[in-house]
Amino acid sequence: MRNGLRGGHGRYPRAALAALAALALAVPMGREALAQAAAPQVYVVALATVKNVADRPTTPIPASLRGNTLYWRVLGSGSAVSYQLCMGFFGTQRDAESARQQLAASFRDARVVQVHSQERDNLEKASRAKAVAPAAGAPPLLPAAAPAAVPVPAPTPPAPAKSAQAEQAPQAAAAPPPAGSAEALMAAGRNAIVREDYAAAIRAFTQLLALPENSLTRDAQEFLALSYERRGDTARARAEYESYLKRYPEGEDAARVRQRLATLSAEPQAQQLRAPSEPQQGWRSFVGGGLSQFYYRGNSTIDSRPLGANALDRTTLSLVDQSALITSFDANARFLDDTHENRIVFRDVNTRNFISGQESINRLDSAYYDYKYKPASASARLGRQPGNTAGLPGRFDGALLGYGFTSSTRLNLAAGEPVVPGFTIDSVQRFYSASAELGPFNQRWSGNVYVFRQTVDGIADRDAVGMEARYFMPQGYFSTAVDYDTLFRHLNFATAQGNWIAPWKTAFNLLLDYRMTPSLQTTSAIIGEATTSIRQLLNTYTEDELRQRARALTAQSAIAYGGFTHPVSSVWQLGANVSVTRISHTDGTNNYPATPGSGYVYTFTAQAIGTGVFATRDVNVFSASRVSADTYTGLAGQITTRIPVGANWTFDAAVLWYGQDNQDGSTLQRVSPVGRASYRWRNSVTLEAEAGIENTTARSAFLQEDTRRYFFSLGYRWDF
Repeated sequence: MRNGLRGGHGRYPRAALAALAALALAVPMGREALAQAAAPQVYVVALATVKNVADRPTTPIPASLRGNTLYWRVLGSGSAVSYQLCMGFFGTQRDAESARQQLAASFRDARVVQVHSQERDNLEKASRAKAVAPAAGAPPLLPAAAPAAVPVPAPTPPAPAKSAQAEQAPQAAAAPPPAGSAEALMAAGRNAIVREDYAAAIRAFTQLLALPENSLTRDAQEFLALSYERRGDTARARAEYESYLKRYPEGEDAARVRQRLATLSAEPQAQQLRAPSEPQQGWRSFVGGGLSQFYYRGNSTIDSRPLGANALDRTTLSLVDQSALITSFDANARFLDDTHENRIVFRDVNTRNFISGQESINRLDSAYYDYKYKPASASARLGRQPGNTAGLPGRFDGALLGYGFTSSTRLNLAAGEPVVPGFTIDSVQRFYSASAELGPFNQRWSGNVYVFRQTVDGIADRDAVGMEARYFMPQGYFSTAVDYDTLFRHLNFATAQGNWIAPWKTAFNLLLDYRMTPSLQTTSAIIGEATTSIRQLLNTYTEDELRQRARALTAQSAIAYGGFTHPVSSVWQLGANVSVTRISHTDGTNNYPATPGSGYVYTFTAQAIGTGVFATRDVNVFSASRVSADTYTGLAGQITTRIPVGANWTFDAAVLWYGQDNQDGSTLQRVSPVGRASYRWRNSVTLEAEAGIENTTARSAFLQEDTRRYFFSLGYRWDF
């Protein structure tokens, strides 16, 4: 990643930082050292970490906490320096956590930090010194080994200069942690997050997690997930958050992780911070992204053997069923100052198929420009962009405008054309919508309400009103969403999900989901027709008839899921869940047949999750499931393990088994072992290889078919 600074104050020379650090009581001597070592511990809430003090947030502090002290701590690793805004001081962790919960709505990354009471004393001394001699120069600063207390607002650090305090108590600065240590990697990762170099943050936290278990491992796992989330890699972020909860299912940090996991797909609008009173910093730029290429190949051998007295000779067919190179590229550039923020995002996936008859495809996921005007909390985004919230399509080409009237009310307007990858029609769909983001209220409630209208070839395609609501608490979360189509006069979807951690440490999960599939829209009437043009179909059918045909081709899907996990030791946790799913029948049309419903499908699963069972930091999952439906029953088993080796290698292995007995007497058996190895090279490139075998035997009264499939993938990921 390239980080450019121009204007403002620029970078401070090392000599200046060294001189500032020398002003602090970083390494007390003699009796003073013994006194500090025995000093009682106090707690503070770390609100935010920034690269320069001019970037400090100015979100209003709740009235109940305005009597507390705000001050800066200086974090350093080698030549890298960042500033942490803290609120203190609290005598107990419970009091600090209570304050953090009140601040969580405005400072989402706030966390409780334990510090020496000497830090509080240093702040009081610095405040008294400032009152006596306000022009004495810089306030005391400390490196990360012993953070200093600096009253807010902190001035921009001046050039090296002696002060009265420096002359009275010259002390040596604490040495930085050794390169490659957990402390150094944590500092590097946190500093990378501050400057939004998420590729560098991912590298640092990945290396830290490859070290033996230590006091920073838990935080590193959470920061790794956060880095993927802020980079826009939702799938990887979700996987890392889930990995965190598997390893650390309890505690206040786990509750925070569950909240972030729950809001990945419907993140509430971040509260805009008002312009700070510090001097303007000038324009800054950040560029990052990634490139990956993976080749996938699969070879299958199908052996068919008829059964019975009149059976024909067996036949064997061998073929290459997959040969493709998939290239993914994403880039993210930001240009901003204290008033404006500009962002350009580009993400593209290209699939090059090498098998004759299989078409190569290119999928442009995102290509948009985003602008924010911070003083008015106004924003505009133009181009191909993700939706999936407030009734918007999952992806669309268009514009999204927003304006924050208050800290808890924001209006969004959107218009454009929906994009469905791999699906094109000869009709033109256009939409426009309005939504209001509400909250947070009482640091717990947030949500939105919206109206949405979409047309196709000039007639109504989808009209909907809906709402989303989210509730967070230290022990879990709850969210719900409802979408009602006023054109079809029918509920389009309704969903509710939640998570709760009981006082006895058991985590419960619940999901209820009902939806029309596909979503209710007039466009569904093209299914089974010779044309995909609604305009042409209007020559044969009226608008009402098209909607009746669309409704006859739309099924209803329902899911109910409940489960729990419980830690039984420091290594193992056990869990179980049950789900019930059902897809209704469709009536069909004269050009497309009716489809039968699935009936109720019941799935029962039990699992055991172990960490550190066979090696340090390994993760092992053992699960077994039973599936019961109207026309079949099935059993499934799975064993997976992940073992990091050294600082660069990670090995994954899995064995999956599935057996099914059908109502007509036929059976199916499948076994699939899979292995994967990845190597991190030069902190920015990951080389990965995966290989596996899938053996399937399908048997009926007249035929047995044995299929053996070999598959592998080989590729790399480069983060820049």
